[in-house]
Amino acid sequence: MQKSIAEYCNSITDDTVYWCMGDSGVIPLALNWLESCQLLDIPVLFVALDKEAYDVISVVNPNTVYIPQGDHHVFVYKFIVGQQIMQAGKNWFYTDVDCVAQHDYRADVERLFVIDGVDQICQSVKQYQWLGDPLVAHGDYNCGTGMFGMRCTPTNIDMCKVDYLYSNGYREDGTCQKFVNTTIKQRTDTTIGLLNPLIYPTGHNFEQQSQWNIFHVTGKYAYEGWDNTKEYLGDVAKISSLKQLGLWHI
Repeated sequence: MQKSIAEYCNSITDDTVYWCMGDSGVIPLALNWLESCQLLDIPVLFVALDKEAYDVISVVNPNTVYIPQGDHHVFVYKFIVGQQIMQAGKNWFYTDVDCVAQHDYRADVERLFVIDGVDQICQSVKQYQWLGDPLVAHGDYNCGTGMFGMRCTPTNIDMCKVDYLYSNGYREDGTCQKFVNTTIKQRTDTTIGLLNPLIYPTGHNFEQQSQWNIFHVTGKYAYEGWDNTKEYLGDVAKISSLKQLGLWHI
């Protein structure tokens, strides 16, 4: 069992850490995401934000560490954990646990980091007007942080400092996704590569029969009857949707 993020990083030979996180409230989704990765022989580090999540998930995923959530919003820990991974000399690629994998996605991540040389990786999203205008290089798409990665660089390590986040409007933005779009993507010293939206779809453009790698279960799949004019049911509907789609692995 891993005792710390640094210990996990030192135990692997790959350049990139694939990881996710959560507390007791997302245990079922986390178990399903991890199982979908295990079926593809993809090792994933799980960062448990409370003891209950650690006790449950460490039984089935030995690559689990416990970092008690403090006063920060949960998604600030994408940066806190990401910084620790980079301080150990590794790149990282994070996924929300309301995702499911169908094919090995690591080659796409490594291509963006190694061949394209991008500093950060984001999912492609374009349904959310509150994220502002996309960069010209990104066409119609903004940056989604349900899939989010950083290459190990001094600039990225500094960018993950909590002081940097709060002094540059994170509290006002309220979410990591808005912060990436309002602040990080505007930086001239940072290039962001977007994942192919058809291969890494959200609920807005998911086609079950297509050759997708990771499906982020959002949009209509979080609503009653797959109808986003009806009641938003959140994780309850996401779990039900995954079962209906045949993507529930636990």
